[in-house]
This record gives sequence, C-alpha cells and structure tokens, in this order.
Amino acid sequence: MDYISIVFDTATAEDVIRHILCLPTDIFNVYPATVKFKTYQARWEIGDIYVSGNAKKTEDNPQGLGCYLVMTGRGCDDIFRILDENGLTFGDMFERCERRYGTGNYHFTRLDVAIDDRNETPFFTIEQIKKKCEKEEFVSNSEDYHFDESKFDDFNTAKTVYIGAGKSGLSYRFYDKDKEVCGKYNRTLDEVGSWKRTEMQLRDEKAHAFAMAFQERPLEIGELAFGLLADNLRFVVANRNESNKSRWKTCRFWQRFLGAVELLKLHVPTPHNSLEETQQWLTEGGVISAVKGFYFLESHDALGGLERVGDMVDRARYSTSLSSKLTAHLQRIDRTELIPYVQYDTKNR
Repeated sequence: MDYISIVFDTATAEDVIRHILCLPTDIFNVYPATVKFKTYQARWEIGDIYVSGNAKKTEDNPQGLGCYLVMTGRGCDDIFRILDENGLTFGDMFERCERRYGTGNYHFTRLDVAIDDRNETPFFTIEQIKKKCEKEEFVSNSEDYHFDESKFDDFNTAKTVYIGAGKSGLSYRFYDKDKEVCGKYNRTLDEVGSWKRTEMQLRDEKAHAFAMAFQERPLEIGELAFGLLADNLRFVVANRNESNKSRWKTCRFWQRFLGAVELLKLHVPTPHNSLEETQQWLTEGGVISAVKGFYFLESHDALGGLERVGDMVDRARYSTSLSSKLTAHLQRIDRTELIPYVQYDTKNR
C-alpha cells in the first residue's frame, strides 16, 4: 500500500488512533486544521499519518463524531512495519475497522496499491509502456493517458506514464522508482538497483471493494493486486485485420509480468438512494409531468391564482439527504467547484 484514506462517520480521531492504528494519541501533534467541504476542526499528525477530526457539533451530529484518516507513502510504510512485527497485514487492519465500527459506518476514499519489479532485467521498461500508449495498443477501463518526464542525469530521464483520470475509480501509474530514490537520497543507480513500479489508484467504491477483498484474504495482497490489474488493463499486439481491440492478443511482456493469475472482479454494489433513483422517482412518480403541466399553464398565461414554477424553485432548499447525493455526484464527475453552491442552498446549513 502506498496511500490509504478512510472516512469514519461515527468515530472520533482518538478512537481511530488507539483502536485502528494501535498507537498512543500523545505521540501525535495536534493543531487546528480544516478539510474542504467537511466540518473537521483539528488534525492529529505524526510523520506521514494524519487524522482529521473534532467535527463541529450540529443538530444532525450533536456529539461531533466523524474523522478522516490519511496515510501517504512513508506513513503506510511505518504502519506496515508495526503490523508486520505482530504478524499482521493491512487486511487485518481493515478488518478492525469492520469489527469496531460496523458495515456502513466507514468507507475508503482512496487506496494506492503498488507492484514493484526489482529484477535486474525488468519485465518491461517505462519506455515500452509509453510506446504502447502512443500507439494506443492497450485495453483498459479508460483510454486517457499522459506522460511526465524529468531530467535524471546528462544522458537519461525519469519517466512516468499515467493511464486513466486521477479522479476516476481506477487509474494506473508506471514509473522509474529507482531514479526517484536516487534523486531523493542522493544515491547511484548501481546502489539502488533496477526498480520499476506499477501503481493502481482506486477511489471511493472501488477502493472500498478492494479493501473488503483484502480484509477477507489478508495474506494475499500480491494475488489480489495482480488479479485486479489483469482484469482491468492489457497491453496488446496490434492486429489491423481486427477492428475490435479487445480481441487483440496480449503482448508477451505483459503476459510474463502477470503470470498465471486469477482475475479479480471487484464487487461494487449499486449505491442505494442515489441521484439515479431520485431521477427515476421524478419520472415515474409523476413529478416531472406535474412540473410540465405548470409550465404549460404558465406559457399560455393560464395559471390563474397558481404560482410560477420559477418562484417556487427560488424559495426551495435542498434537504440534507438530497444535498449529500448532489455533493457525491459532483465529486464523482470532478465538479467540486459547485459544491459550495449546493451547501448554500441546503436546509439548516
């Protein structure tokens, strides 16, 4: 794991630190801090481990419950070492969340899963991945890709290939980890050795689904990671006689890298009471046809003593339930700049 973030709806920051991270709270620095679109007022921090909490008390949350755990690269490494010393894995830690807080009271918002190739001769180079993308010789949940390249020395560059949008449910990164380590710690390539990293970034429902799979199989992170990768991304050999790219053969280096892995199909349940269901209620429940009727009367100057739809809309405020659905929808489509307007028009804001 290279990045973990979890939202706990019914826990305090201190409880998560003690019972999920299994760390004493007094080793953390605590200071005032906020998180965009949340009511947290304080942050607990040690190294690259952060817990935001002390939520504002409101009518809907009179006890000020809720917190947000984030662990970046080194933070994940630190917790991994603590778990490993006790014969445990992140899967066991995720199971603690379920056992202590129960289903539906917490959810993962992001997981970064890393696969490292430390072979002297790697299965593939980042340049090979780049060329496959440029030729569009890959099959994925997303056709988007871009590259990042920085100077490493007088003769070489450090490359990163991105496939998929960073805000999407699943995206990928391939990069020269060896060159990154050399740059950070002033070491040579000979000292570090060949090191190519493949990362999968999972968000929201997919992150939570993968965490639940890992919870059930806490000793099988490698199999789960390769299985997820195999089910969602293939680099292929072009066949100009076949227009359907999904029928192109998997290229040799990708076959060798994945091996005989079992595909992992994530079970992502359909969200209940979503905006899609609200839309269905609007159309099937007769609301839209009623609005259409009012617009018909208005357009023909036949409202009589009835109100204009626009006037009723101007006075309307979102319920907290609808506000939550709208906010989640805007986050999913990467339109978070609209969220403050939703919050402004929400009842009891």
